[in-house]
Amino acid sequence: MKKRVFATLCAGMILAGSLAGCGGASTDSAAGGNSSGAQNAEGKTTLNVLWWGSQTRHEQTTAMLEKFEELNPDIDVVMDYSDWDGYWTKLPAQVAGGQTPDVFQMDYAYLSQYANNGVLAELDSYIADGSLDMSNVEQNILDSGTVNGKVYAISTGTNAPVMLYRKDLVDELGLELPMNPTLTQYMDVAKAVYEATGLRDTFITGCTSANLNFYLRNYGMNFFNDEGNGLGFDDPQYIVDMWELALKAQEEGWGLKPGEGTSTTAFDSMVVEAWSRQQNSNELQAYRDATGKDISMVMIPTMEDATTPNSYLKPAMYWCVGADSEVKDAAVRFINFFTNNTECYDIVGIERAVPISSEMREYVAPNLDEVSQEAVDFIDYVSQPDKTSPIMNPDPAVGNEVDELMNQYSEQVRYGEITDLQAAAQQFMDEANQILAEGAAAE
Repeated sequence: MKKRVFATLCAGMILAGSLAGCGGASTDSAAGGNSSGAQNAEGKTTLNVLWWGSQTRHEQTTAMLEKFEELNPDIDVVMDYSDWDGYWTKLPAQVAGGQTPDVFQMDYAYLSQYANNGVLAELDSYIADGSLDMSNVEQNILDSGTVNGKVYAISTGTNAPVMLYRKDLVDELGLELPMNPTLTQYMDVAKAVYEATGLRDTFITGCTSANLNFYLRNYGMNFFNDEGNGLGFDDPQYIVDMWELALKAQEEGWGLKPGEGTSTTAFDSMVVEAWSRQQNSNELQAYRDATGKDISMVMIPTMEDATTPNSYLKPAMYWCVGADSEVKDAAVRFINFFTNNTECYDIVGIERAVPISSEMREYVAPNLDEVSQEAVDFIDYVSQPDKTSPIMNPDPAVGNEVDELMNQYSEQVRYGEITDLQAAAQQFMDEANQILAEGAAAE
């Protein structure tokens, strides 16, 4: 029985009949789920695969899965995909409806939630018998997919958070954004770009828990504590500082105000609204392809008085197997193909980040295009000593509730509905700590 996190996420959307409608462009397989245990009319094993991503990823993944079918003629893959926002409506709805896909992507932030709620299959036995070959994968990478000592997820590649930015504009204006910029350096460029082009910042004005986490990590803290039963900081001034800076950016014009964004996609925003955006290093190609602009990347801006690097290396995403899947062997065969097969990487390259297998990294290296090489060089750069600090633990099961609470408070602040920032920050922390304590007790 799934715990309340999935009931909370899905009850409203199921009542509203949104299961069939969420997720943007997708195939007709949205309700396929784990009913695929029986063979299809052709006597093949049906394997349902669900992923999120850009159009570039959809096209590459489709071609890659077709190659997998060619090499495994006894398996018929049913493909289903979505954009990022739609995915986190679609997947929990399918889980709540008993239609968990056989294989699906997972984000680090949600890994422990899905594992602790019994949605993910343990993969240790497959690793032990060699059907899931991890012999060329470093232990720390394998450990990143572990929850409570058991492997539930296999990373698709190594990634890092980045600040994507319009290098074409920055170069045209004679400006420079260092690879490891301070917040002051970033803001100076943001103001100059706005004055010349009207394009604005969305990072400082975002005011999400993720934004705050980068700020906290400058001083050796994280948004959630290691146990997941409370916040990882106890001074509301950190929140006040974030809000005050966002209000300053709005008032001075170089920060995008709430309600002003009209773009339907993040790609569109980078053309008509914003000059920069916080994303991940493996998304560089997708942004260049979708915008047609010279997009480049630097590290997340740091505070001048930082005591700890605020960036980290992370799994780009994971492949997981549904705990209730009736075709786990076929699912594992696919993940092994993605991890270890050269014909897979002939198609996908490093779109899902730098391969975790040392053999596959060596294989793709000579054939990388300019953008892919830039992504690899970036990972090499941030892998240097003192450029990153250890990644935080996966978010607690009720972390999404706290994230939404932060969004609600931040929106009221940015619209001017809340003016006593200190009181609001303390009230947020009290409510968030209560949610986290109750969530931990319910597990």
